[in-house]
Amino acid sequence: MSNGRLTGSSSGRLAVLFLAVVAPPAVALVWLGLQLLQQDRSLWTQRDLERRQAAAQAAIRSLEQSLAGAERLPGGVVRFTVSPLGVRAQPPGRVLWLPVPPLLAAAEARPFVEAEKAEFQGGARESSLLTYQELARAPKPAVRAGALLRLARVHRRAARWDDARAAYRDLAAIDRVAIDGIPADLVARRAACSILEESGNRPELRREAAALEADFLAGRWMLDQPAWELAAAQLERWTGHPLPISAGRKEFSTVADWLWMEWQRNRGEQLPVVGRQTLLWRTSGAESVVIAIAPKILQRWVQGPGDRLSLVTATGDVLAGPPPAPGPATVKLPASETGLPWTLVLSPGDSSRQMQDFAGRRRLLSLGLASILLLLAGGSYFIWRLVQRELAVARLQTEFVSAVSHEFRTPLTSLRHVTELLEEDDDLPLEKRRSFYEALGRNTERLHRLVESLLDFARMEAGRRPYDLRPVDAGELAAQVVADFRREVEPRGFTVDLDVETPAALPLRADAGSLTNALWNLLDNAVKYSMEQRTIHVAVRRHPAGVAISVTDSGLGIPRHERTEIFRRFVRGEKAGRLSIKGTGLGLAMVSHIIQAHGGTIELESEEGTGSTFRLVLPVRV
Repeated sequence: MSNGRLTGSSSGRLAVLFLAVVAPPAVALVWLGLQLLQQDRSLWTQRDLERRQAAAQAAIRSLEQSLAGAERLPGGVVRFTVSPLGVRAQPPGRVLWLPVPPLLAAAEARPFVEAEKAEFQGGARESSLLTYQELARAPKPAVRAGALLRLARVHRRAARWDDARAAYRDLAAIDRVAIDGIPADLVARRAACSILEESGNRPELRREAAALEADFLAGRWMLDQPAWELAAAQLERWTGHPLPISAGRKEFSTVADWLWMEWQRNRGEQLPVVGRQTLLWRTSGAESVVIAIAPKILQRWVQGPGDRLSLVTATGDVLAGPPPAPGPATVKLPASETGLPWTLVLSPGDSSRQMQDFAGRRRLLSLGLASILLLLAGGSYFIWRLVQRELAVARLQTEFVSAVSHEFRTPLTSLRHVTELLEEDDDLPLEKRRSFYEALGRNTERLHRLVESLLDFARMEAGRRPYDLRPVDAGELAAQVVADFRREVEPRGFTVDLDVETPAALPLRADAGSLTNALWNLLDNAVKYSMEQRTIHVAVRRHPAGVAISVTDSGLGIPRHERTEIFRRFVRGEKAGRLSIKGTGLGLAMVSHIIQAHGGTIELESEEGTGSTFRLVLPVRV
């Protein structure tokens, strides 16, 4: 107990001394490294802010050039002209509809009043037809358009599909004339598709609808939104698929509607944003010219290597670029300073060359500091482990000396006691004297076995233990060892069973003495740890790797975490110390040495409270 307290006290003092030596330099190193990193970070922040301010000025110049180029109406840009007459778009193909379509001459209806009366009275339909045919040759387009529309209607009601389509073809050739506000040529082509649908001519309908779809999407006719949506719905029904319309065209069309409403309400006051579009206004007299820029164009303007540029409205909405990053490193320039329609925000980017340089230096400093700390921590850890291991070895050696002393003391005490009894009485009965001599023999043999075990283990550790490998029958060797062991343990109430597989086990090439010593150690351990269970089982069996000699007890069992450690020298299980079970901690280590020298292995199966099985697996060598 005093040795344990001494070892624990020494270990505690050593730990305190070790920390006192290692901790101050480690703390100082960490503090200096953090100070250096902080100074480097401050320097980089200042330089990066100055660089970003210069980059913001360059971005302003680039955006000014981009805005000047927008006047040339590249893709994604539309010029709207707003006046009391409505809204015009350039190029017209970038919008789908306008709030007020262009004014067209209306098809005349007055010349057809009498003919229409006759047509719908039913009796003079042929005379009406003749009137329509005559007026269809009139030189005035508005009259001709009205006549062709009515002529096609008569043919259509009479199911004369070819004549009706011919009339609609002639009507489709008339432009700049509107019928009920819809261009006459669009009315004619839609009516022709309707005729094909009514007559069931699906192939021709698909061809006609495809041609109409191409002209419709190209912006040939400018309609208001309700008329456009009606025509689009008809086209989707005829073609069987949705119209391929980009989101940009819809957005520009929405801008046109919004411009018309706002212009009527505010009469030209500048309103810079609608939806996601950016609008640049220029008002002159009764007209306002508005440049609408799509978000993808703005996004293209702000993209580039380095810092992240964002365009923000006065209300804080982000038009282009990533959301601005908060913090002192962000540069913000309002529209009043830049002369641009937006507030410019320049946030730190990840691709800046200077940032990469500074970040690289920070990583290098951090890596150096971490390497030094890891080296210090690793060296300290390994030194501490080495010291702890040496202390553990010293403790195990102390425990070994104590255990060996106890092992020697027990037979010596018996020898001394028997000797004293023999010396005290020379006239002891023969039977009693014989029992005393047997006790002397057993204890002498025990001392001899203990001394030989220590010497053998020392030679094994030094690699000087010779092994005389000769043919040995595993079953016969096990039977001899069990017979000798029974004579020692049966007086104490133990039973040792032997089961040898028949036919006889395969022969081995082994050192009979060493193998006997290994099996004896396993049997001795089985007896020590069997406690109340007094039966030991020994079996010799064939094994896939050769021959297996197993020793099974029903004793304490071995915890899972100790099943590897117990084969090391001086190591004994926790229960052995707690229950004061005798032993030196060398038995299983010797067994392991012997079996390895024979090219075999040891298998262990154990459960706490139910017992253990040690199996010596040896190769068959003839």
